[in-house]
Amino acid sequence: MEKETSHDVIVIGGGPAGSTAATLLSRQNHRVLLLEREKFPREHVGESLLPFCYCLLQDLGVIEQLKKNFVRKPGVRFIDRDGNVSTTWCFDHVIQDETYLSFQVIRGDFDQILLKNAAKNGAEVREETRVIEADISAGDSVTVTSLDSADRKSVHRARFLVDASGRDAFVGTKHGWRKSREELDRTAIWSHWGNVKLQGGLEEGLSVIIYMGLEQKGWIWVFPIGENRITAGFVAQNSYLRDQQRELTQNGSKDWKHDLCMQELLHSKFCRELLEGSKLLLPMLINGNYSYEVKNHYGSNYAMVGDARGFIDPIFSSGVFLSIKTSYLVSAAIHKQLTEGLNGSNAEMEAAYKQVTGAYNFVHRMIRLFYNPHAVTWAQAGADGLAHKAHENAMAAGHYMLSGDFFENYEKFDGFFKILEEPKQFHRYQKLVIDRKEFNHPTCHSRWEDVFKDMIERDAERNAAFAASL
Repeated sequence: MEKETSHDVIVIGGGPAGSTAATLLSRQNHRVLLLEREKFPREHVGESLLPFCYCLLQDLGVIEQLKKNFVRKPGVRFIDRDGNVSTTWCFDHVIQDETYLSFQVIRGDFDQILLKNAAKNGAEVREETRVIEADISAGDSVTVTSLDSADRKSVHRARFLVDASGRDAFVGTKHGWRKSREELDRTAIWSHWGNVKLQGGLEEGLSVIIYMGLEQKGWIWVFPIGENRITAGFVAQNSYLRDQQRELTQNGSKDWKHDLCMQELLHSKFCRELLEGSKLLLPMLINGNYSYEVKNHYGSNYAMVGDARGFIDPIFSSGVFLSIKTSYLVSAAIHKQLTEGLNGSNAEMEAAYKQVTGAYNFVHRMIRLFYNPHAVTWAQAGADGLAHKAHENAMAAGHYMLSGDFFENYEKFDGFFKILEEPKQFHRYQKLVIDRKEFNHPTCHSRWEDVFKDMIERDAERNAAFAASL
């Protein structure tokens, strides 16, 4: 038997983008229904957060929970495959308050905190509820059909739809608006490891990014998510993965994802030393559809946020920030539309998506620089004697990215990129950023107390739970 419900806003998806939108709109006294197909917690790629998330998470009311649950992150270290050359970026060089200390999160726990926070703020949250139809043709209302875990069908009507369905991109896929970024046709394979002796910057909370060879056209990440726990994985172009899958399978591999991930990680000297004696805590996970764009991001009765709007390669850990910030901008525009009875034209929504598109384009431009390093990689950009090679502009642009407000000032950064792409113009920025000694240290000098102390009790609980499951 079908059930019918009526709300002001329906949100598809309970990840960071959907939970944020549901929280903000519920706070504005709108009746919000959030439909999430899975049962949380569930693991997800994207565990490292930018410091620009801090103030947004503080406003959402979850910052103290995050401090008690997760490792703090003071910066990022880029390393070449051999482990001989690196450059470390410390957030406190460009951010002068407490928000420089970001988070390394376990996404299953992090997303669940945000989803529960949405319910706490008044949203009706239904997990294990799959959306099978979303009709936006009416223009001033929406009709959504869902199935719960017992295959009971419900019909939900609302004035507005927020598509936060992640890489399913429900509305965009249904209407044929989704298009892959072919130049970033990549996939990630990853897992968590325990019993790891943190080193090389991990012991002070740093993210570590390691270059892979030209054949893979990808990278390895290693992030600390506990005192002796890491998340690690690799991203490579799909043609390489297909060739390796075929070769491993032909050679008798019973679990090609596991064998391929270990093969790639162990190519790195840093990872070989790190993983010795470690324990795999999760089965290998795989994430494809790594970079795409969706057209028609909003209309008179719908808006796309987070990965449903488009997905960018996560090399700079920008995904959660882009998702949450987009939800802030779009939720404000939705509130204006619902309260002022706007009919079809919403200047605030137009302004919001102008900022969102500018921010995504900025990050995408950064990623193109990363994948086309010419003579010098990001790991080498700050190394002695290598600071004036062809790709030194990436180092400078990276620090400007870390300054944070590329949503509001993306046009300024667009002009900055144009200057950096002219080699003759670049020398003016050498002394400003690249040649500064404090950017070239291998450490951020972070204290254990700042990075790990608050979450030690929770970390012990997780380790005990894993030991009990064996």
